Order: sequence, then C-alpha cells, then structure tokens
Amino acid sequence: MKFHDSVCGAALFALAVFIFAYALTIPPMPGQQYGADVFPRLVAIGLGSFSLMLVWRGWKYSPKDTPWAAVAPWARDPHTRGNFIIAFVLTIGYVLLDETVGFIPLGIAILMILFVRQGVPWRKGALIAVIMVVMTQILFGQMLRVPLPRGVLTGWW
Repeated sequence: MKFHDSVCGAALFALAVFIFAYALTIPPMPGQQYGADVFPRLVAIGLGSFSLMLVWRGWKYSPKDTPWAAVAPWARDPHTRGNFIIAFVLTIGYVLLDETVGFIPLGIAILMILFVRQGVPWRKGALIAVIMVVMTQILFGQMLRVPLPRGVLTGWW
C-alpha cells in the first residue's frame, strides 16, 4: 500500500504522542538530573515535529486528486511481494526462536535465505552473512553490552 503523506504524517504524530506520554511514566534515576526518559522524549519531539511537517507538505504539495491510499506498484509484482512475505515470516520466526536458537545461528540463516532469494551466490552470501552477524555480535554484544540471545551457543561466545 502507498499512503498519502498526510496519512503517514498523522500516524507518525500519533506514535510520537504515545512515545512522549509513555516516557513520562519512566521513573527518574536517583542522583541524576536526567534519566531514562530524556532520550525517548527527545525522539518523540523530533518525530512529532517531522511528522507535522510531513502532514503540512502532504496537504500543500500533493495534487488534490491524490488518493489517501493506493496499492503500490511493487505490490503487484509477485517476486517482490514474495520477498516481503518471506522477510515478514523470517522476522516472526526470529522473535519466536531467538532464545532457543540464538542470535548468531538465526542471523546467519536469515541473511542467507534473504541473500539467496535476491540472487546472491551462496558462497558470497554466506561470507557476508557470517561477517555481518559476527560484527553485530561484537558491536552490540560486547562493546555496547546489549545481551543478544546465545541459544545453542551458550558458553561458546
């Protein structure tokens, strides 16, 4: 689907209001002048500002006969529609299996499936998938200390 810019802007503004309101419920950090609520509120303010600009530009610059919603040209192509469905299913599969299987094996498998679907040779796809997943594990798992699920590799990395 392709939505009118004003519709997208209004939806993003509603999301910004929700994020801002939710951030107000985050308790302050003891001994700090600012807490965990500051970054989400800043993001919400930025998102809200840009979404209002999107609504305004949609009203001002879109032709008057522009539909509020239409089927995008890519959605008519069966291969592209299949890619979208596969990416959606793989994302749901990751959410369901991440604790059991782990980030590294699932990340490599998901990237390999997507690369092969796009016509990347499997050896090149495997190399890129392994490099990207290991780099992500190092960046997030070790440098930023974001606990990525280890799954079957618990105790190995």
